[in-house]
Amino acid sequence: MEKYRITYSQKFMGQTIRESYIKTVSGKGELEQAVNALYCDPHVFKVVYRKVED
Repeated sequence: MEKYRITYSQKFMGQTIRESYIKTVSGKGELEQAVNALYCDPHVFKVVYRKVED
């Protein structure tokens, strides 16, 4: 299992909001599913992730 910090930006009510969270995944496929789920929100315009080292 690997941990990633996923950071996303979205436009909401005229403001840009940036949020992040830590997600534990079992592989790249699961990570890509998380990213794609964020992009399903029409307000999200940027998603980046990086591996969290313990």
